[in-house]
Amino acid sequence: MQTLYKKYLAPTPLIESDHPQITSQARKLTNHTNSNQEKIRSIFYFVRDEIKYNFGIPPNESAVRASMTLKARKGFCTQKAILFCSLARSCSIPSAINFYDIIDHTLSDHIAGILKTKKLIRHGVPAVKLNNTWKQYDATLNIHLIQKKGLKPVEFSEDQDCMMHSTTKNGNKHIEYVHNYGLTHEVTYQQIMYWMKKGYPHLFNE
Repeated sequence: MQTLYKKYLAPTPLIESDHPQITSQARKLTNHTNSNQEKIRSIFYFVRDEIKYNFGIPPNESAVRASMTLKARKGFCTQKAILFCSLARSCSIPSAINFYDIIDHTLSDHIAGILKTKKLIRHGVPAVKLNNTWKQYDATLNIHLIQKKGLKPVEFSEDQDCMMHSTTKNGNKHIEYVHNYGLTHEVTYQQIMYWMKKGYPHLFNE
């Protein structure tokens, strides 16, 4: 597997799987088990709940590095996905990011007003290779936010993709995954900013 999935195991400028703070955190989360499934379970709940979801435009490359998200304890979807992948790769588990365009029907009027849409472009979802199959784990929304907004939490499963739900607890629309860009082993700050400027050009007009 090491050779076959080499690019999904290697550190990158943002997926800092060899960073001392990342390797230390990975050990803390996974030293209780030798099972890759249990390691990913621990990583999933850590990233989901201990890293607060915070939407924003990253001011520089440093802001989207895994070590910085770990230190800040907050980030938007792709920042959290990058951290997730970094922790997984630190445990020698192949990982990638699957990007989607999604519609969030529960997006606040404030954020929807700023974006001028409820469509979120290039929503980042971490994926890992478990049992010879890629599984996706959308750990974007922390449990406090989920409970506050009356949403259904994404729970870990080793047998299927774990994605945000299409409806809220009371049956209203929540998430639509409207376009799948597929897996990628690496993402750059330049790509992230390009996507944001293309999707929300008004935010960058001087």
